[in-house]
Amino acid sequence: MALKKVRMLLWSFFGLLWLCCRPPVLLVHGVPEHSVRELLPNSWFHIGLLTEQYTWNTIGPILASNNYTVIAPDNRGCGDSSLAHDDDYSAEAASADLKGVLDFLNITSVYVVSHDKGVGVAAALTANHRDLVKRVTFIEYPLPGSGVYEAAQTPSPGWTAYSNWQLAFFAVPDVPEFFLQGREKEYLTWYYYHAGYAGNSALSEDLLDIYTRAVQKPGFLRSAFKYFQSEWEDARFFNETIRPRPLEMPVLAMGGEASQSPISVLEQSFGYVGKNVQYDLVPKAGHWIGDENPEWVAQRVLRFFREDQGRIPDIDLSGLTDRVTLPQQLAMGNILARRTRRWQA
Repeated sequence: MALKKVRMLLWSFFGLLWLCCRPPVLLVHGVPEHSVRELLPNSWFHIGLLTEQYTWNTIGPILASNNYTVIAPDNRGCGDSSLAHDDDYSAEAASADLKGVLDFLNITSVYVVSHDKGVGVAAALTANHRDLVKRVTFIEYPLPGSGVYEAAQTPSPGWTAYSNWQLAFFAVPDVPEFFLQGREKEYLTWYYYHAGYAGNSALSEDLLDIYTRAVQKPGFLRSAFKYFQSEWEDARFFNETIRPRPLEMPVLAMGGEASQSPISVLEQSFGYVGKNVQYDLVPKAGHWIGDENPEWVAQRVLRFFREDQGRIPDIDLSGLTDRVTLPQQLAMGNILARRTRRWQA
């Protein structure tokens, strides 16, 4: 697979694509991650054995090699995406971006896999467009409003430096960036260490530097924290949509064994979310499932997809290769251009 680039002009979005002519899978990342990768010399020739491993850079190629078209965007304010022009980082607002990408690509039926804060974005997309999402996977994130998220961010006597105190700290407007500006690498080192299965052993120095550069761009550290500061809006949304009307399509809820076990934690987090929910724990993984056990996760997701008796239609995105996707509005500045990259089989 060779990585190529294409720029798409939407109102505020861009994505990374593995293009082929197969059923589409939308991958939705969390925070402070992103989908689009910087390439280290020669590393991209060895898909699945990359020196820098982003969540979807390890899982995505496995799905693509099993006959799926994988679409992995950078959410607003993350990676190479631009900041939200309306400063809205709620799950519903970010999900509207995903719907715009799918509409642009003429996709009317899709499988969805999400991780971390991307779970909220994917859940909002699914709640608002139930005929669009055929099956959805939620990994490592209880929805705000579930009670599990709120309990995790509430201080308790047992809290230490490696508890999830960041959920409360990041939710305070303006404060986290005030204390962490200029210390982004130290913040990320702790962030990945405290939630990993084996500390930072799965996180290379090169990958840490890439994530550090991503959040050091003007406004991007703030945008990351805005996702946490939108939790009350997200809780209201989910309690008005999913709680009174659970999702009808099959749901797969997963968590790392060092993060979301026992499985009753997943049941408490997602039991109300859908009418048909499967649960599983990712072995030898904490929160960072794409870095610590991507092969297992990819195979479990593939098994979930293959249970679908009504295969969703293939899509052909080969026309993007020579298609002009940046019209004149780009010069007007009222629509934001986003870069996309793709692995082509």
